Amino acid sequence: MIGNRLRFQCVSCPRRPIQAAFALACVMFVGWGTPVTGIEPDSETTSIEEVTAPESTAMPNAVGDPAEALLADDAVDGDGDLIASPQMYDGERPPFDFDPYRVLIWVASDSQRLNFASMEPLVRRQLDRDFRALWRVAMAPAPAAIATAASRSIETMTFGSIAATDPVIAVKRDHKDVVRMKFAGDVGRYTKSILTTQTRADEVKSRLTVSLDSPKNQWWKIVQIADGDALSVRDAWSDPDTEAILVSRGIADALDDPKAKIIPPPISGQVSKAAEEYDKIFVVHVSTQGTKIEVAATEFECLMRHFGAVSRVSVSRLSDVPTAVAWTVRSSFRPVVRIDDAGTRSAQGLVRAAGLIRDKDSPAQVTVGDVLEPMVRKNDRNGNPILIGPLDFAYLLVTEQEDAKVEMDFHSGRIGGLQGRKNNRTFRMGVMVNSRDDHTKLRLHLKGNANEPLIGYEIYDKELDSKSMTQVGRTDWNGRLMIDPIDRPLRLLYVKNGGAVLARLPIVPGHHPKAIADLSGDDMRLQAEAYIRGVQNAIIDLVAIRELFKARIMMRLERGEVDEAEELLEKLRNEPSNEKLANDMGKKQTMFLKAIGRNPGQQRKVDDLFSSTRTMLSKHINGALLRDLESAFLD
Repeated sequence: MIGNRLRFQCVSCPRRPIQAAFALACVMFVGWGTPVTGIEPDSETTSIEEVTAPESTAMPNAVGDPAEALLADDAVDGDGDLIASPQMYDGERPPFDFDPYRVLIWVASDSQRLNFASMEPLVRRQLDRDFRALWRVAMAPAPAAIATAASRSIETMTFGSIAATDPVIAVKRDHKDVVRMKFAGDVGRYTKSILTTQTRADEVKSRLTVSLDSPKNQWWKIVQIADGDALSVRDAWSDPDTEAILVSRGIADALDDPKAKIIPPPISGQVSKAAEEYDKIFVVHVSTQGTKIEVAATEFECLMRHFGAVSRVSVSRLSDVPTAVAWTVRSSFRPVVRIDDAGTRSAQGLVRAAGLIRDKDSPAQVTVGDVLEPMVRKNDRNGNPILIGPLDFAYLLVTEQEDAKVEMDFHSGRIGGLQGRKNNRTFRMGVMVNSRDDHTKLRLHLKGNANEPLIGYEIYDKELDSKSMTQVGRTDWNGRLMIDPIDRPLRLLYVKNGGAVLARLPIVPGHHPKAIADLSGDDMRLQAEAYIRGVQNAIIDLVAIRELFKARIMMRLERGEVDEAEELLEKLRNEPSNEKLANDMGKKQTMFLKAIGRNPGQQRKVDDLFSSTRTMLSKHINGALLRDLESAFLD
């Protein structure tokens, strides 16, 4: 039976022989099993009636009532190894399009009655339907910090917040041997003591991954217990005799004068270590406090340290929790595209594990019309990110797809972004957009001042394949405008004020509940434009007045009324001259440019307005008229 299945998979692979071999190896590694019968929730359904499995569904590894198995008294309390090591390759890793995702699923619950050990095999069987060959999965109870953060607000979790509780060794940057200390064992050789609290020491000792006699734990021999709490240890950092302290990462990151070099100790359950070993981490939280059981899951993209949208579902029976966990994990999963070549308006990439996909409706598939969020990571020499995360107001729209390769249009609100030279410390990727909300609230405010909203600015929607634009609306008193979805997922918005385009903002409505754009408002440019229009009108009026004076003076001269003509000529000389108007314009231009600040685009527009007006002034208001009239007096 197994041999027949393997031959079927090999024959059905449309790839080249080497690629087929990789696919076969990955499938053999993951293993085979008979899928569980039952109903899988639809991706658009969150109601209890459709999520709940039928009564006849056979729940594997359950004795009697499945709910009884999930409520066993020996439920896992999370004291074991919180991070299971990923299954590594025996040799070289497969090509990117045949490389399965390394996945870790952390499950947290507000009830200690849920038995993680009984839930795990049920969740795995559900996930095997879609990810049998695509994922290498490890599941574990969530660490305490993750469980606490998820219970408070799973939507607001960040890498910094969940990794802040990781115990780390902080060494002073001005230590004479700091460059030699790369691992915890080095700290034991080059420092005399590591200060910490009794509670922290007990926690770290219980989580050591190797024996105390190991050279890796040489640092443990110099650990000293301080009097007081973690704040006392932090305050001891300013003591010249303190060389190193054992504290949480959150405290270590905030140390100053001098800065701290952070070295992780060899212990289990490190969030930062999991982010390095896995491609994706799913945080699942099960809440049993209400009338229904609420299950929520979010995906953490490890390379970019970025959380995705939260997927939620409600069930009424405890036996449906494993199905709900599997569904939320599947729903929050975001396929990845490695960007190999990027220009100013287009990009090419390769879909992760595309060679292992056998179903066109697989959640790991990327097809034409899909929208991806571009992300960039740039590391320093030590592998720590100096730039990481998604690009602001930027999206990739898939236009062509052939096997694992995709062609994409790049829409960005800012210059550059994905372009740059390839090197081993720069990573560019696109992550599938999963929209969860019905709309996105857009807010515009002045650059550098969030309390200065841009009021009454016009928002236009431009067609992707034409220059046609339609007005969406105007920002309200707080610079806000609701952006609703339309028949295409990506909307290319333009911000206008006074007829001038200020910004381009690509948006996928529902991708984020809020989108905030800090723009350089052009109110000063509009004031400059209004001033210039006033000056131009004044020039036109002055030209008419000068011509009227000329006609009256010439008429007086023809009649021989020289005195009256001289009186009119003197009044003409008192009218605003070219020099006076030019000096006033120069002062105003300096004022406007200073108010605009460092905005080359607006400065250029203001300069052009004043330049064209000076040309108009020198052409129509000059000394030629007075010279002609003075010559007429002499004749």
